[in-house]
Amino acid sequence: MPMTAPSFDTKPWLIALALCVVGASSHLLPHPAGMSTVGAIGMLAAAYLPRHLVPLPVLVSVATVDVIIGTYGIASMALVYIAHLVSAAGVIPILARVRVLRIGGAAVISAVIFYLISNAAPLAAGYYPNTVAGWISCYAAGIPFLLRGIAANLIFGAVAFGAVRGLLFILERWVPLPNR
Repeated sequence: MPMTAPSFDTKPWLIALALCVVGASSHLLPHPAGMSTVGAIGMLAAAYLPRHLVPLPVLVSVATVDVIIGTYGIASMALVYIAHLVSAAGVIPILARVRVLRIGGAAVISAVIFYLISNAAPLAAGYYPNTVAGWISCYAAGIPFLLRGIAANLIFGAVAFGAVRGLLFILERWVPLPNR
């Protein structure tokens, strides 16, 4: 009996590559602090990629900017990277079915997860004392960034998921596909 090579599905890798390119290029565009597209890229990855590929577009998006613009303290960088990864992974169960309310909920939850983890970076860098008052001050000072993160995820997430939906509509309705 002849042995056949196992098939390799390239679709997830092509989607991951597209998200990497879109994520890195959009994250390079000038934007106010806290109004990044990385959360939306993480949400798209969580919705449309297998679990093992979800970190790829998020890491490429953030690392590309860090390589081009420059790096900062290693502890702060680690916390920001971890925050991006955990916020993308945290919405995988929510986006198992892509629906409008789920996208909105994932946008808020993703931003809150990112805020809770990344706001430890100023503490790690020594900008706030490691006391209860220092932690409260640090997290209170980060609330405007949390609100911008929620807004960014809602806006960019709506645009991104809307674009995917529009492309699927065009492919299904207007592009003649063989064997259909």
